[in-house]
Amino acid sequence: MNYKRNQIKRILSLLLVVAMCLGLCACGDKTPTKEELLAVAEEFSANDIQNDSIQNIVSAKQKYCNKTLLLSGTVRSIQEDYIELSASYGSNYMIDVYLSLDELVLLEQGQIITVVGTTTDEIIDDSESVAEYTFDYSHYQMPVAYLVKDKVERTGILKGPNHSYKPAYNIKIGESIVLNLIYFAEGVDTSALKNGQEITFSAKAISKNDVWHYYDAEIIE
Repeated sequence: MNYKRNQIKRILSLLLVVAMCLGLCACGDKTPTKEELLAVAEEFSANDIQNDSIQNIVSAKQKYCNKTLLLSGTVRSIQEDYIELSASYGSNYMIDVYLSLDELVLLEQGQIITVVGTTTDEIIDDSESVAEYTFDYSHYQMPVAYLVKDKVERTGILKGPNHSYKPAYNIKIGESIVLNLIYFAEGVDTSALKNGQEITFSAKAISKNDVWHYYDAEIIE
């Protein structure tokens, strides 16, 4: 049953893409470029969409549907031609973001990214059964989109090398008591790093088993 629902959702989403492309062709326009979308996009997060949709779905649709959005969130899943972008894995409101193959292959499940794109007025409902529980989801649609950033900037305090995940270092971010892992990019000089040192860095942030892994990290001066 879930397979059939996913197939129906994919077909509906693809029809939306086709309809948008036909509409653009009828008007003599072409698909907007990333730069054109960035010039007019409103900036939000998947967490904004989650919270606003729970509070008032009517107001949320007016705010986020048929809009050009600069949107950050976590990759919940990667499909053949789109990703599900959400605030977290447990979110029940998410955005189906259609990206090119060249962009999709760069991403991982659990990764924080930023995209820019245009949404439709369609929200597709879906459900998933796990054991005796059923979870309901709603999917905003973003059929025209581009990847903007696949890295984040963070500030944290180093807590020494992690001996189980070499060559990772332990790092404390914010007030969290959980230590996360940072893997420095090739060429970064780690010889002068000290336990207790605060650093600001840019890295790919990927959540694995409730621990953030920061890959290809580069220290920001």
